[in-house]
Amino acid sequence: MNDMAYKKLPKCPVETTMLFLKNRDSIILLGYILSGVLEKCELIKMTSMSEKTYQKTLDTLLENGLITCENGILPTELGESLKPVILAMAEWGEKYKTQQKN
Repeated sequence: MNDMAYKKLPKCPVETTMLFLKNRDSIILLGYILSGVLEKCELIKMTSMSEKTYQKTLDTLLENGLITCENGILPTELGESLKPVILAMAEWGEKYKTQQKN
Protein backbone atom coordinates (compact mmCIF):
# COMPACT_ATOMS: atom_id res chain seq x y z
CA MET A 1 0.00 0.00 0.00
CA ASN A 2 2.66 2.54 0.95
CA ASP A 3 4.29 2.21 -2.47
CA MET A 4 1.09 3.38 -4.18
CA ALA A 5 1.82 5.86 -6.95
CA TYR A 6 1.06 9.42 -5.91
CA LYS A 7 -1.11 10.11 -8.95
CA LYS A 8 -3.35 7.11 -8.08
CA LEU A 9 -4.20 8.45 -4.64
CA PRO A 10 -7.71 9.87 -4.09
CA LYS A 11 -8.21 13.62 -4.27
CA CYS A 12 -9.71 13.64 -0.77
CA PRO A 13 -6.97 13.47 1.91
CA VAL A 14 -9.35 11.79 4.38
CA GLU A 15 -9.93 9.03 1.85
CA THR A 16 -6.16 8.63 1.43
CA THR A 17 -5.82 8.16 5.21
CA MET A 18 -8.65 5.63 5.21
CA LEU A 19 -6.91 3.63 2.46
CA PHE A 20 -4.25 2.84 5.06
CA LEU A 21 -6.52 2.42 8.07
CA LYS A 22 -9.16 0.43 6.16
CA ASN A 23 -11.75 -0.11 8.92
CA ARG A 24 -12.73 0.19 12.57
CA ASP A 25 -10.73 -2.85 13.67
CA SER A 26 -7.53 -1.54 12.08
CA ILE A 27 -7.90 1.83 13.76
CA ILE A 28 -8.55 0.27 17.16
CA LEU A 29 -5.71 -2.26 16.89
CA LEU A 30 -3.23 0.35 15.66
CA GLY A 31 -4.33 2.67 18.48
CA TYR A 32 -3.47 0.06 21.11
CA ILE A 33 -0.16 -0.74 19.41
CA LEU A 34 0.74 2.96 19.32
CA SER A 35 -0.11 3.25 23.01
CA GLY A 36 2.38 0.52 23.82
CA VAL A 37 0.24 -2.62 24.00
CA LEU A 38 2.39 -5.04 22.03
CA GLU A 39 1.56 -8.57 23.21
CA LYS A 40 -0.86 -10.61 21.12
CA CYS A 41 -2.89 -11.92 24.08
CA GLU A 42 -3.24 -8.39 25.49
CA LEU A 43 -4.26 -6.95 22.12
CA ILE A 44 -6.91 -9.62 21.57
CA LYS A 45 -8.28 -9.10 25.09
CA MET A 46 -8.32 -5.29 24.88
CA THR A 47 -9.89 -5.18 21.41
CA SER A 48 -12.34 -8.05 22.06
CA MET A 49 -11.47 -9.39 18.60
CA SER A 50 -11.70 -13.03 17.71
CA GLU A 51 -8.42 -14.71 16.81
CA LYS A 52 -9.46 -14.70 13.13
CA THR A 53 -10.39 -11.00 13.10
CA TYR A 54 -7.22 -10.11 14.98
CA GLN A 55 -5.03 -11.95 12.47
CA LYS A 56 -6.85 -10.47 9.47
CA THR A 57 -6.51 -6.96 10.94
CA LEU A 58 -2.85 -7.50 11.80
CA ASP A 59 -2.24 -8.67 8.23
CA THR A 60 -3.91 -5.51 6.90
CA LEU A 61 -1.71 -3.28 9.09
CA LEU A 62 1.38 -5.21 7.94
CA GLU A 63 0.38 -5.05 4.28
CA ASN A 64 -0.19 -1.31 4.53
CA GLY A 65 3.22 -0.76 6.13
CA LEU A 66 1.84 0.54 9.43
CA ILE A 67 3.41 -2.15 11.64
CA THR A 68 6.25 -4.64 11.55
CA CYS A 69 6.37 -8.04 13.22
CA GLU A 70 10.09 -8.74 12.80
CA ASN A 71 10.96 -8.39 16.52
CA GLY A 72 7.47 -8.39 17.96
CA ILE A 73 4.59 -6.17 16.94
CA LEU A 74 5.84 -2.60 16.52
CA PRO A 75 4.60 0.44 14.63
CA THR A 76 6.65 1.53 11.64
CA GLU A 77 7.56 5.15 11.01
CA LEU A 78 4.48 5.38 8.79
CA GLY A 79 2.34 3.87 11.56
CA GLU A 80 3.80 6.27 14.13
CA SER A 81 2.91 9.17 11.84
CA LEU A 82 -0.77 8.30 12.38
CA LYS A 83 -0.49 8.69 16.16
CA PRO A 84 -1.77 12.31 16.19
CA VAL A 85 -4.78 11.25 14.09
CA ILE A 86 -5.69 8.40 16.42
CA LEU A 87 -5.05 10.50 19.53
CA ALA A 88 -7.35 13.20 18.13
CA MET A 89 -10.04 10.56 17.57
CA ALA A 90 -9.60 9.31 21.15
CA GLU A 91 -9.81 12.85 22.54
CA TRP A 92 -12.98 13.57 20.56
CA GLY A 93 -14.52 10.30 21.75
CA GLU A 94 -13.74 11.13 25.40
CA LYS A 95 -15.27 14.60 25.06
CA TYR A 96 -18.38 13.14 23.42
CA LYS A 97 -18.78 10.49 26.15
CA THR A 98 -18.36 13.16 28.86
CA GLN A 99 -21.00 15.37 27.24
CA GLN A 100 -23.45 12.45 27.07
CA LYS A 101 -23.13 11.84 30.82
CA ASN A 102 -24.38 15.34 31.61
